Amino acid sequence: MIWPLVKKLEKKLIRDDFSDKTGFLYLVSLLLMMTFLLKFPLLHSGDQSFGLVLNLLICAWGVGRTLEINKERGDEDYLKKFMSLSFITGLKLSAGLLVITLLLKGIKYVVGLISPGLIEGPLLGGMPKLFIGAVASVIFFIMLINSFKRINAEEELPAE
Repeated sequence: MIWPLVKKLEKKLIRDDFSDKTGFLYLVSLLLMMTFLLKFPLLHSGDQSFGLVLNLLICAWGVGRTLEINKERGDEDYLKKFMSLSFITGLKLSAGLLVITLLLKGIKYVVGLISPGLIEGPLLGGMPKLFIGAVASVIFFIMLINSFKRINAEEELPAE
């Protein structure tokens, strides 16, 4: 469902058939989605300062890499590409994490039916949410960087 949207967006960016209004709509949608996720119950714990610094460092690395990749192609429309590809990448990552979470919850439920008390505690054995968030951020930026690379590779091909 989301994968065709990525290809469609990348093709629009390659053809330069993408308005500032569309980029702005992607940004607003991304901000709304992030606001909802930040307000989602039980998503974060009390001590968040280390996690915030870690995520800021990951963001600085990811944004820096996308900027470098964009400069290789002539520094064109970076903000437009970044906003729209970030939204699509966020959707892909959210869908993937939702599937993994549902799968793990399902496994925990089935194991609980077969052998009550075998798996106690929170999902993923109490793995720190900080670690999960950092891994998700790294995966997000790796996916985003790969999208920038694909767009640059397609833009460099001669028109047929």
